[in-house]
Amino acid sequence: MKVRGEVFSGVLRGAPLIEKYYARIVGLVGFKPFKGTMDVKLDRNMDIRPFATKTMDHILTDGRRKITAYLAPVKIKKIYLVYSMMDIHDEERRILENVESLRKNAKAKLSMDDLSEIEEPLYDCWAMHFENGLHGRDTIELIAPDMIKEKLNLSDGDKIEIIFVETTVPKKRPKSVRGKTL
Repeated sequence: MKVRGEVFSGVLRGAPLIEKYYARIVGLVGFKPFKGTMDVKLDRNMDIRPFATKTMDHILTDGRRKITAYLAPVKIKKIYLVYSMMDIHDEERRILENVESLRKNAKAKLSMDDLSEIEEPLYDCWAMHFENGLHGRDTIELIAPDMIKEKLNLSDGDKIEIIFVETTVPKKRPKSVRGKTL
């Protein structure tokens, strides 16, 4: 599943969270994460649980399992936007046809296009969503071995595309003893 979002600076809680759960995160994702997260405000609400392949959880004293966070493998890339002027020949023709009207109502005409033909390499990282965190379902935190903003040359306000990797959970096989299904 693909979703778009905007990079933003959060409340600077990513570094303490990574520090707090560092050993568990290393064990779950298999790398030493950069000590901080990159916050992304999604274009829409999204539940990452169906894409999560890992969870940070613990067992309560009464035996119940408490999930702290869901982690889902994702691939991200920067989306480039460009502002382009109207075709210069059409604009010249319009100016020559109606000079006085254009003087009175002069406005720069720009259009914003998604340059999907610029093929940006995908960057592998993990999306995290804390169950009782500060953010709603329209925000995720990304972790990776490197500082993602530096690696992809991202700044607050930049748009990215996030591709949630579809995973299939293997079906449990029925238990059998000596060829008989239990």
